[in-house]
Amino acid sequence: MMHAALHKTAIAQAPHIFMNRHGVPVMIKILAPDEVPSLKKMYAGFTPRSMAGGLPPVSRRSCFAWVEQLVASGINLIATTLDHVLIGHAVLLPMRHRTCEMLIAVSPAWQKSGIGTQLVRSVIQSAYELKFHRIWLSVEKTNFVAIHLYTKFGFERLTFSESPQLDMMLDLRRYRPLVAVKVRDVMNRSVIAIDQHASCAEALALFLRHNIATLPVITKQGTVVGLISQTDLLFKPNLQQAVNAVATKPVILLSQKSTLEQAMRLFQDKRLRSIPIIDRRRKLVGILTRQDICLLYTSD
Repeated sequence: MMHAALHKTAIAQAPHIFMNRHGVPVMIKILAPDEVPSLKKMYAGFTPRSMAGGLPPVSRRSCFAWVEQLVASGINLIATTLDHVLIGHAVLLPMRHRTCEMLIAVSPAWQKSGIGTQLVRSVIQSAYELKFHRIWLSVEKTNFVAIHLYTKFGFERLTFSESPQLDMMLDLRRYRPLVAVKVRDVMNRSVIAIDQHASCAEALALFLRHNIATLPVITKQGTVVGLISQTDLLFKPNLQQAVNAVATKPVILLSQKSTLEQAMRLFQDKRLRSIPIIDRRRKLVGILTRQDICLLYTSD
């Protein structure tokens, strides 16, 4: 069942497409009703099942019933390949007092390729947009990779008992006091850009080498004239054409003196993934992404 406000979130309005660490395009989107059988198939492929706190259930029948319960009561995001193979799942299960439980799973064959990180980022952003205050999760103490990932995003340990499960909590209310922070204090100053006359093949090489989602397109003087994303190149048969021919124009820009509140409004209203930041001479000085804001909000 879809949360009443979910259709207004960024991920519902514009699915997130990125390249995983092996250069494979992956899409994160809202689970559609006709994709539930694919979700069941993904969990049925976990070997062994019952890996974390007894989940997913061992028997196939119980596993499918469990998936149906997640779909009925939660807010579900999925990761798929562009040929519609479902390879990851994130769900928020509403609890009391504006708290939700989070569960993340990536198909075994696709683990350790950056998909889990992207799912966590997307689900945290969605939880914030849906006005939850806290995200709670439970993870096995021996799952050091997952614990490291959650800690990186600001989750804090709640239990120090002998239990094999570790409870962790993320306080999303950290978002709100930070909206007056200036963009210049958050933006990535080591921005990677590409000359307007460079080829799409050169842009693709930069995307894969630096694991970034967008590239500002600039003149020799450093003025931003466009923005190109990985998605822009996915279906381009001629990678030798200039990036200027396929870049998004005009590009939305922000001054380095703008506030995060202004940036967040643009991200949500314009369905943006990144915003080039300019100085008073309109020269490129940085770039701001949804991930930059998410990491700021979820770090100590």
